[in-house]
Amino acid sequence: MKYAIILALLLVTFSSYAEQLEVDRIFTDAGYPYKNLIIKAERVELIYSEEQNTTTCRIQVYDKGQLHQSEQLEVSSYSFSKQPIKSCLGRKRARDILSLL
Repeated sequence: MKYAIILALLLVTFSSYAEQLEVDRIFTDAGYPYKNLIIKAERVELIYSEEQNTTTCRIQVYDKGQLHQSEQLEVSSYSFSKQPIKSCLGRKRARDILSLL
């Protein structure tokens, strides 16, 4: 069974003159542990930037004043477009963060 999860999306685009932030919501199919992580956390942010065929991304999870985050990864834009959470947050790290919530 697939689950549609809503999460906060923070798109950071840097230019030589200013920093532009765009906040949006996306829907994603997520299984264990990603679905549980999104449900239990107060807020989940997906921070990414795209350049040609590569996407640089990381996940930030907020809960009770605590910030838990993944390492920044470079993934293919194709993988990111298909499974943004899974491609930016490894399963082991997702389980580790989930155990802290």
